[in-house]
Amino acid sequence: MSKKTFGTLAGVFTPTTLTILGVIIYIRQPWVVGNAGIVGALSILLISVAITYTTALSLSSITTNVRIGSSGAFSITSKSLGLEIGGAL
Repeated sequence: MSKKTFGTLAGVFTPTTLTILGVIIYIRQPWVVGNAGIVGALSILLISVAITYTTALSLSSITTNVRIGSSGAFSITSKSLGLEIGGAL
């Protein structure tokens, strides 16, 4: 019997991307349009999506290829940046 898991796309990438984009687009969008205008808001949105996309890909790569310990965020930070930087953060 094989164990069914979500995998990288359904388990890590999609929920992370949806959470971050939900905050950016739906909660802050009227405030951004009011302060930056339509063109400014669209450019901010495109930059935000690009940053979110690269962050989600990096996080999904780290969590897929590294065994995460019980310490959660500290474990991810120390495995990706090294023990010294991870311990300082």
